[in-house]
Amino acid sequence: MAISHALFVLIPRTINPITPMSTPTSPDGARPSWTAAQWDAISSAHRLQLLQFIEGAGRATIKDLSGWTGRTGTSLYPHLEILEAAQLVAVEIEVGKGRPRRVYMPGPAVAWERQSSEPANEGHSSISLGAQLLSDLALRLRRWGKARMKKAVEARDLRNAALVSETTWLDDQQLQEVNAKVNELMSFVREARAQRRGKRHNVAVYHFPDVTLREARDGVTE
Repeated sequence: MAISHALFVLIPRTINPITPMSTPTSPDGARPSWTAAQWDAISSAHRLQLLQFIEGAGRATIKDLSGWTGRTGTSLYPHLEILEAAQLVAVEIEVGKGRPRRVYMPGPAVAWERQSSEPANEGHSSISLGAQLLSDLALRLRRWGKARMKKAVEARDLRNAALVSETTWLDDQQLQEVNAKVNELMSFVREARAQRRGKRHNVAVYHFPDVTLREARDGVTE
């Protein structure tokens, strides 16, 4: 049995519905893997958040992204250009009344395997991405807490956030059951996101094998 640490965080903020997109394949039929270009592109918390918003919305203008992030369009353009160069974001010029506008969509690399196809490099892995996501969530949680401190504590505050962190033992079958429940939860979240009722929330679910300091020192990871 492997020790697995499960983390569930729920704090205010969410993004819009994910639009299904085609999955590119390499000549041998397998999906391409991320390279250093993709990992470098999301090494910034700002770019990672932008990518999440664009993935969720399917299509987003600079006005949309500015409203969701609270940042000016001028400050967002350099980050969007880096994401576009890494094929994580694609751009479509929409012509209508007034000036043409740029519409941002998920790029082909979004559907690639998020495992590096190059030699192991610190920061270029799904593990590093997960740690970055959790770090970003911590910042958002502190921001929400700071905002709530300016107001009287209300009963609804107890319902607006939930935090559960457990260390347990899971065998392969139990791990499959956990993943099935995670998928069920995320399906519910996506349905709620499509309805866009209430306020924005963050929902994060992450489980991973637990490794003690001694095990890490001895190179034991399983």
